[in-house]
Amino acid sequence: MVDIPVLNKDEIIRAEIILSARELFQRFGLLKTTMEDIARAAGKGKSTLYYYYTSKDEIFEAVIQEDMAEVFVQVKKAVEKATTAELKLKAFTLTRLKLLNQRIALFNIVCGEINDNPALIRKNKKVYEAQELELLRSILHFGVQKGEFRKMEKEDVDNLSFVMLSALRGIERSLLEDSQMKKMTDRMDLILNILANGIKKK
Repeated sequence: MVDIPVLNKDEIIRAEIILSARELFQRFGLLKTTMEDIARAAGKGKSTLYYYYTSKDEIFEAVIQEDMAEVFVQVKKAVEKATTAELKLKAFTLTRLKLLNQRIALFNIVCGEINDNPALIRKNKKVYEAQELELLRSILHFGVQKGEFRKMEKEDVDNLSFVMLSALRGIERSLLEDSQMKKMTDRMDLILNILANGIKKK
C-alpha cells in the first residue's frame, strides 16, 4: 500500500494558489496575469495571497519549480520501467517530448522569460538540467554494464550526454514553432537510432 502524504493547511493553500496561477499563466501569459487575478481564481483574498507570495514573479517561479519537478519524476519513472538501455533512452526522450507537448503554452512563457528575465529562470533551469544530465549518464552507464553499449570513458559519457540533451532541446524548440508532435517524435527516433548504433557493442 502506497502512503499518501498528508498536506498541512499552508501546503494546501500554496498548492491551490499554484494551480490557479498555472492555469492563468497558460491562458493569458505572465504579463497580463495580475496578483488580483490569481487571488480571485484561487478563491483567496489578496492579503492571503501576499502572505504566501510576495510577488507574481515568485508565484511564477513556484509554478516552474513544481512543473520541472513533476516532469523529471515522470521521466525518471518511465526510464526505470524500461528494461534495456536503448528503451531507457527512448523513454527519456519521448516522455520529455510528450510532457512538453502537454505544457506547450507554459513552455512558451518560460522561453520568453529566459530572454526577458534570465535571472528568474536560471537557477531552476540549472538544477533541472543537472538532474537530466545525471539521469542520461546513468542510462549510458547501465548500457555499458549490461553489455549493450561499448565501453566508454567517463569523459565520453559526459560528452555524449551533453550532445544528446542539446539535440533534444533543439527538437523541443522546433516543437514550439511547428507543434507537430509526430514529426518531432520521428526526428528524435532517428537521432536516437543513429546514436544507439554508434555506441552499441560490436
